Amino acid sequence: MKPKILSILILVTIIFLSGFFLRAGNYNVSSPSKDIYYDDTGLQYFQESDSYYNYRLTNNLLYHGQLGDTMIGGRSWDLHSYYPPGVPVDYPPLLSYITVGVYFILNLVTSMSLKEVCLWLPVILGPLAGVVGFLFSRRISSDFGGFITGMLIVTAPLYVFKTEFGFFDTDMLNITFPLLIIWFLFEAENAKTRKNKMLLAGCSGFFLFLFSLAWNGWIYFFYIIITAFIYFLIKEKDFDLVLSFLLVSVCLIGLFNSFGLYNLIMTPLYYLNYFLLGHNIWYPWPDSYKNVAELQTPTIETFITVSSPLTLIFGLIGLATIIYSKDANIKPLTRFIIIIWVISSILFVFAGARFVILLIPPLSVLAGIFWQKFENTLKNTLKSIHKYKIIIALQLVVFCVIFLQLFLLFNIKSGFEPMYDDYFMEASHWIDSNTSNDTVIITDWSYGHFFASEAHRPVVFDGRLAYIETLPIREYWYDHSLDLEIPTTARDYWIALALTTDNYTLSRNIFRMLATSGDNSYLLLNTYTHNKTQSAKILQKVLSVDRESAYSILKENGFSDKEAERLLDYTHPKTSRPFVIVIKDDMHISGTSNTNHPRKVIIYKIINSTILEWNGKSPYSIIQNGTENFIDKKSNFSIIITGNKSLVVDKNYRYALIIKFLTNGNIGDFIKVFENKKIKIYTIVS
Repeated sequence: MKPKILSILILVTIIFLSGFFLRAGNYNVSSPSKDIYYDDTGLQYFQESDSYYNYRLTNNLLYHGQLGDTMIGGRSWDLHSYYPPGVPVDYPPLLSYITVGVYFILNLVTSMSLKEVCLWLPVILGPLAGVVGFLFSRRISSDFGGFITGMLIVTAPLYVFKTEFGFFDTDMLNITFPLLIIWFLFEAENAKTRKNKMLLAGCSGFFLFLFSLAWNGWIYFFYIIITAFIYFLIKEKDFDLVLSFLLVSVCLIGLFNSFGLYNLIMTPLYYLNYFLLGHNIWYPWPDSYKNVAELQTPTIETFITVSSPLTLIFGLIGLATIIYSKDANIKPLTRFIIIIWVISSILFVFAGARFVILLIPPLSVLAGIFWQKFENTLKNTLKSIHKYKIIIALQLVVFCVIFLQLFLLFNIKSGFEPMYDDYFMEASHWIDSNTSNDTVIITDWSYGHFFASEAHRPVVFDGRLAYIETLPIREYWYDHSLDLEIPTTARDYWIALALTTDNYTLSRNIFRMLATSGDNSYLLLNTYTHNKTQSAKILQKVLSVDRESAYSILKENGFSDKEAERLLDYTHPKTSRPFVIVIKDDMHISGTSNTNHPRKVIIYKIINSTILEWNGKSPYSIIQNGTENFIDKKSNFSIIITGNKSLVVDKNYRYALIIKFLTNGNIGDFIKVFENKKIKIYTIVS
């Protein structure tokens, strides 16, 4: 074997194994109570909720041949999410197809469950992005520049956390495909013959097609390339490359991913319209996406930490290098793609911390470019015969810094614990064994995917929230059976209101309405009032009282007998679908009684001891064993003592339903049917 090829193989192996072992660092949970993080088969629980969503869809594909639960109107439908009525499946299928393919291959030589494959797949696919980054970057810079790129990718903190053992989500593909796309465009731009140029550009287009099947956010990268193509055509007038790329990518997407093609066309127009109008796209309901942690704009400290200081320093210097220095190795198209890739990714970071991951590949490539430029400068500047020793010494320093980052991350990751444990699984098994198949689960959206997967029951609301990805194309994607208004964030509002109000009739009616008719009452009201705000206000008034009083309210608002009865069949159904309410012992839910007001935290702290004051301040009141003692009328919080636990709550919400649930109270028609150390399950007496 030639020394050059051998050195490349060695570097590829180092990059892959570094990424592999780093991601496997949480395979053995180091917690003293580690046993609760493994199920009855000895498998660790997934790290977070989205993994259970992906696992459920992949399980459907393996055993039913489709991502959804059934076919309705020629489309695959998911009857476990946003139920009723469920939703047509819009999710990119590539991860599920890859997983099922790997499952079949592995089971030719060994025996592995689908869940076990899902646990390990990110550990394998995650480091491949570093390998691709190395192979591409070395073509621009050098082997060591490529090595820097590969190692920075596989050790980037956010990417490590998103592709660790048990994190079964599409992030494991979201760096690899953009790198493959730009790599093949680079090769096409540098091809010696017209045939090779068109072939390589077509391969790049094929990888864009695969990317469209891997992540709904692929559209942003497509428009980066289109922008670069416009610049490239003006500068170079090379139609062979551009047309080959577009012909392959657009044709394949149109043939095999019509959802993606619709999105490609409609998404920019849709969001541009709303950005220009500048109002809440979920009006009149609050925007639930503002409460998602990873969609908050990161602080500077968080941004630097999750992207890696070394990546930022080397990458930004590399950006300046390709802007101000004309390098023959980087031709105009590749140069412009990298520049606008970085700039657009920085802008996306303001939309949420999760988008920092978009910056990792271009900055890592730029880091390799910077290093090559730095080495060349040293070679041309230093006169000493020892200049190559100096360069090798500097390479060792960079190597050590990267591996220091790796070891620090490994130590952090080895302490990671899955989000779920035996207590959650025990609750899901109870639901599966003790409720009818048509029972609906109502819980905080962050736990929805887990219970839909493991309790095998539909959930009212889950981590897909309002399916924002489908907004631009619902008019083209939905058939007549589904209203364009749904999914919406209204359910998040109603669940929060039901749990935070002290009007238990309102709570009961909200839960019965959501479980039985979903959004139908609000949608029907809209057809009568043609005023979304008025419909929301009327609906809340109607739900606050019993059916007879609700009828009177509707009549007072000008509804006919027929209209009122039809609405009441949705808001106060005579027979409701069975449902359970799942409450976690430290559920910090926030709420509001008005769709126009921001939600506020109502539980400030849950303390595993009995306290009489908090943060050195006296409470407004102390509630214990059903008795309330008033302490300081100027205080804004109350303390509720139950057993050896104290809840510090907003005094205005001290009688909220969620507080009653957390303090083991049966209230009105609500009864507790299950409890373990972490989870309580309630239902209502019909």
